[in-house]
Formats: sequence, structure tokens, C-alpha cells
Amino acid sequence: MKKTILITAASVLVVTGCATNPYQGEHARTATGATVGAVAGGVLGRAVAGRGDRTAGVLVGAAVGATVGGLIGRQMDQQEAELRRQMQGTGVDVVREGDTIRLQAPENITFDTNRADVKPQFRSVLDQLAYSVSQYPDTIVRIEGHTDSTGSAAYNQTLSENRALSVRSYLIQSGVSANRIEAVGYGMTRPIASNATPEGRAQNRRVEILIIPIQQ
Repeated sequence: MKKTILITAASVLVVTGCATNPYQGEHARTATGATVGAVAGGVLGRAVAGRGDRTAGVLVGAAVGATVGGLIGRQMDQQEAELRRQMQGTGVDVVREGDTIRLQAPENITFDTNRADVKPQFRSVLDQLAYSVSQYPDTIVRIEGHTDSTGSAAYNQTLSENRALSVRSYLIQSGVSANRIEAVGYGMTRPIASNATPEGRAQNRRVEILIIPIQQ
């Protein structure tokens, strides 16, 4: 039981570390990944050391964790740079949040009003994304659908879910494993701008695609 608790704590450290300190520089991101990996690895090393040399176990665990954490950070740095080049001029924003890459795609390039069929111009974006994801197999993809506050909550929830599922289906057809993709709809519950203005509502009607590293 004690070992299980410690190993779980290590996992929490890794996940928490990847969710903090957004918008860092490239060096800082890689360093953060290594630091979090070292801390988590140290906890894991202590757990597996048992009654033996705990100091040695912690040092070995920390070294392994730092190596893995640094590698994850570098891979995400590289994928982010490639996606920024690929998404130039498409209308898709690439945002870095710790070790997670978030792509924000507004409705005007993704779907027609009240529809869940992927627009032709968005398909080329998804084709590039599918290729990128295939080059970095140690990641998972989370697709989030969002709407503005026009209409009922139930209608917007269903629309957001259907849009997320449409993007997921397209990526699967483009060669991404279904096991790596999650689709979820949030309806109008997560606005990023005021729904009181047309401009704000336009910003809220969006699809966000998160690329998340698999912590090893």
C-alpha cells in the first residue's frame, strides 16, 4: 500500500508540473520538464528502494526522471515549432501551456453555422495535424467543441459534441489511431470572450485541439 501511494504521488507530480507555468521560453520548458521528472523520479526511486539503500534508489530514480522529463520537453518544443510553421496563415492559433500544445480554431474556418460537417478549408489543417501527430507517437489528442450562448444549453451541448466528434472522425480517417483521440463538447460553458457582442460570440464558437504528452 505504501509503495502504491508513493508511485501515485509521482504521477501527480508529473501531471501537475505539465499544467503550470504556461507561455515559458523554450529553454524554460525543457528545464521544467526535466525538473518535474527528477522530482517524480526521486519519489519513485524511494518507493522502489524498499529496505535497501534508499539514498541510492532516490538518486537513480531522480536521474531517470530528469532524463525522461527533459526528453518530453524537447519533443514538445520541436512539435510546437513545426506546428507554428504549418499553421501560419490558416487562422489557427498555436498556444503552449506547459508541455501541452493547444490549437485554437475559430468557427469561420471549421464549421458552417449550426453545422457539424468539417469545412473543406479546415481539412487541410487537420491533414497537417494528423501528420504531425503521427510523427510524435508519445502524445494523445483531446478535441474540445465550444459554442456561444445563442440558443438553448441542450442544443449547444449537442452541437459542440458533434463538432468534436467530426474532427475526431476526420483525424482517424487520416491515419491517427482512435485510441489516441478523445472528443468532448462543452457547449457554452467555457467562453473565452463576452457573449454580449457579436465579436465575443464569434470567438467563443471554436474548436480547440490539445496535444498532450504521455508521461512515461
